[in-house]
Amino acid sequence: MRLFPQRHVIRLDIGVFGGVPLASWSSWASSDNYCWVVICKNNKFHNKQNFSSGHKIPLGETDAFSPPPAVDFRITVKCDECGEENTYDPAEVVRFQMALASDFKPHPLFA
Repeated sequence: MRLFPQRHVIRLDIGVFGGVPLASWSSWASSDNYCWVVICKNNKFHNKQNFSSGHKIPLGETDAFSPPPAVDFRITVKCDECGEENTYDPAEVVRFQMALASDFKPHPLFA
């Protein structure tokens, strides 16, 4: 039994559209982007840095609801950290929420 009620953090953004104030809120308070990613297959290099999960290679920006791009062939992706180039099945492309670098350039198929 809890003696104090659980507290939630709510972020409130207020904007103006046509002179009318608008408000939106997010209980997650995250500014990270959704993007399509693949996980680098160079485990020898990346396991030294992050043992529990693989390095995510961003391919292109998306939103929380859009379906994945219609790709019916293997795609070749070069890792932004280790530089190794690998091929990936379309099923290996997943949506992930992460911060993107300011100089991020999308993969040609996801531009």
